[in-house]
Amino acid sequence: MIAASPTVHPSGSYEPTTADILIVKQYFKLYSIPLPDELVDDIIDAASYWAHTSLAVNGRIVAYANRDPDKMYMRTLPLAVYGTEGDFLLDNDNLQEEGFVLGGLPPTDQEWAAPSRIKPFRKIEFQLWSHDQGWGGEHGCRGTYNGAYSWFDASVERLCSTSCFMGSIEWPSSLLFTTADTLDLPDDVKHPFLPSPSTLQKNIVAEGQTTHHIVTWTDLDDVEEGSPEAIAAEKRGQGWKSYDGSFVRDLQIGDCITLWMRARFPGWTNDAVKAKITVFWVV
Repeated sequence: MIAASPTVHPSGSYEPTTADILIVKQYFKLYSIPLPDELVDDIIDAASYWAHTSLAVNGRIVAYANRDPDKMYMRTLPLAVYGTEGDFLLDNDNLQEEGFVLGGLPPTDQEWAAPSRIKPFRKIEFQLWSHDQGWGGEHGCRGTYNGAYSWFDASVERLCSTSCFMGSIEWPSSLLFTTADTLDLPDDVKHPFLPSPSTLQKNIVAEGQTTHHIVTWTDLDDVEEGSPEAIAAEKRGQGWKSYDGSFVRDLQIGDCITLWMRARFPGWTNDAVKAKITVFWVV
């Protein structure tokens, strides 16, 4: 068996592939008394030795409160599905081309195993590069997240059963930059009037320079309203309820995560420059 090439990032961090994880599982079988499969899975899970997929979208899109206050900036590939593991990038050069994959594992050359657990997802990392219109806001709120009416939300699209993804993955780029009205989603997801307790990330008020925000959700999150952790999240421009862990725990194989841009009240905008979503799951 030949190991797949792991993902090594400039920081030196290491992210294993499904093939790497399967090899490590086989090592546990080399003991004179092999460990039970359930124990092996628990050990690997406890070590955060997870597979992942990431999608980065590099392209400036602006949501204007006056005319298009709700826009989808990006949608991930179906999660934990054959052919979607690895790192992917869409930018202006390949947005309308089929060959947008700049990373990812070649499905025909790598060993693959679908998640076996009912709730396999462990972590989501959102990276957002954005800013608001650079002016306005109530007195005392500028330079903070208080009174921000330019923000991001995340939602889940459950497309169909996992059998839909057993073949090749087709993901037309026309599904990327669109308005909320084109999707069959509840109104409170498509058009929340104000930032909610589940808000992903607000922009800094009256800041015209792009800010890079990193938001991490895990299946172990358990923040309660009014707790010190909830207050800290609100100070970072994030809804406290987004840290209750339910978003990650409720994900299913084949789901897509959508990133929404919001802006409310005349003059407010959400100016998104780039975004990246990375999702980790157990094999």
